[in-house]
Amino acid sequence: MLHVDLLQQARDLAVRDQTRPKQASLRRAVSAAYYSLFHLLADQVGRSLMGSRHEQAGYRHVLGRALSHSAMKAACGSFAGGTLKATVAKGLPPTFHIPAAIQRLAELFVALQQRRHLADYDVSERQRRPDVINLLEQVEIATTDFLALPNSDERSFFLACLLTWDTLAKR
Repeated sequence: MLHVDLLQQARDLAVRDQTRPKQASLRRAVSAAYYSLFHLLADQVGRSLMGSRHEQAGYRHVLGRALSHSAMKAACGSFAGGTLKATVAKGLPPTFHIPAAIQRLAELFVALQQRRHLADYDVSERQRRPDVINLLEQVEIATTDFLALPNSDERSFFLACLLTWDTLAKR
């Protein structure tokens, strides 16, 4: 899966050049870590809506192209806080709660998108290998925890919100 390959690429880049890591390698590691999380979520949105059979892959890929980085960041920002704004939560069952694994993943997505922007566009921002490796460990833990979540209405709703947030948040 692409998200697994991207995280491995990030690890390889982070440990490259053992004595003096190059900023280019560390910056690309941060970027690859972000895209690992992005593609994990894109894949999960497609699987949630279309299923996971091999012959459904084309449908999942088309849905993945519909995802917007900014909308995903906004949705994740809301889910990370543990409560949704009233216009989004209106009509949800009173028992609705955001599982901790979704909150952690959503919080990491927002932080990682910001880190990727700094790594890609702010050359004055220095990347440090220990910080990058710590970030990669966070992505791995958050990914594992999210994938371990059982299928639930809360999980499905989170994934659907990643695709529909711009419209849903305005209602």
